[in-house]
Amino acid sequence: MKRRDFAIGLGGLSVLGGVRTGAATPVDWPTGSLAGDKAAIDKAWAAGSTGAASPIGRSDALVVAQNGRLVYERYGPDHGPATRHVSWSMAKSFTQALAGIAVLDGKIDIDAPLKSVAHPDPGLTLRRLLTLTDGLKWDENDYSPVSSDATRMLYGAGRLNGAAYTAKKPQAYRPGEHWNYSTGAYQLAAAELQLNLFPTARAPDQRRAAMAGWIRQRLFQPLGMTTGLAEFDPAGGFYGGSLIYASARDYARFGELYRLNGVWGGQRILPEGWVRFARTPTLNPTYGAGFWLETKAGVTPAGMMAGQGPLDAFCAQGHAGQVIMVIPSKAAVIVRLGLMPDDDAAWRRLGQWFAPVANALADA
Repeated sequence: MKRRDFAIGLGGLSVLGGVRTGAATPVDWPTGSLAGDKAAIDKAWAAGSTGAASPIGRSDALVVAQNGRLVYERYGPDHGPATRHVSWSMAKSFTQALAGIAVLDGKIDIDAPLKSVAHPDPGLTLRRLLTLTDGLKWDENDYSPVSSDATRMLYGAGRLNGAAYTAKKPQAYRPGEHWNYSTGAYQLAAAELQLNLFPTARAPDQRRAAMAGWIRQRLFQPLGMTTGLAEFDPAGGFYGGSLIYASARDYARFGELYRLNGVWGGQRILPEGWVRFARTPTLNPTYGAGFWLETKAGVTPAGMMAGQGPLDAFCAQGHAGQVIMVIPSKAAVIVRLGLMPDDDAAWRRLGQWFAPVANALADA
């Protein structure tokens, strides 16, 4: 496949308390010593895991990897190295990765009109969905069952087929001209991937089995993500915007893939330029393709650490405080999982908590 610059332009398990239970055998990371100020990270963990006194709510896990080695690991009650935790919107970053794998396989063109939905504007492409510049009318400012399209898609009118629900949304802006956060865009992106990968899989069980097997084979297994699980709606559509389960260690493996520019164990998993695509700002300076970006202090909107941490950091973020942070200048990946209020003030507090943790790590 020709090299492309993707950044041109803009089963029997149960769910309880945010944890997916069931047997899984984690693959051990090689371990090493933390390069940096371990005491500062210990202090942050203590402050962020003290129940009601914690400024960032409940902390279930903190994992730090440096130079491909596990160097720091702490867990809250009822959590450990093999505990699966819900991703929420960190799944969007996984969908971006899956789209890259499909591009590498020659199965999809992110600039071609969508096949999964008949739409009058040929500018509505997978690129626009991945960068959240699709322009579809979508309201995700809160998660009220009355006003949130995301809640309606997951629990209301769209609960049986999330992609079909999103596809019915009118075009509020021309594709590429407006940025808007949308879980529906990633549900539609996942449907586009499934149709291009498995065009003959039509029944829900066929769609689910084909996509789940492909995700395991092409992403989870190469990275050693033995705890990774992808979830599907009743129509067999992958919840590409919201639902993956994995352990903190396995989320760190995913982050490490992006730190290594899409190469794992000498094998190219993502196309050349795909990580650069993920990190290239769109109309929103804090968002690339599936990943949130840091910005200098004083820039509006601000990155999660508001300019107080490493400016090359980029991260997957999920509802209620789930984060996979990749910091190339520190050769590091930081994973934090837990539960906090999902509002701007809580995310500012989480960013204020994250900055000293990131800064405590030595430069690569």
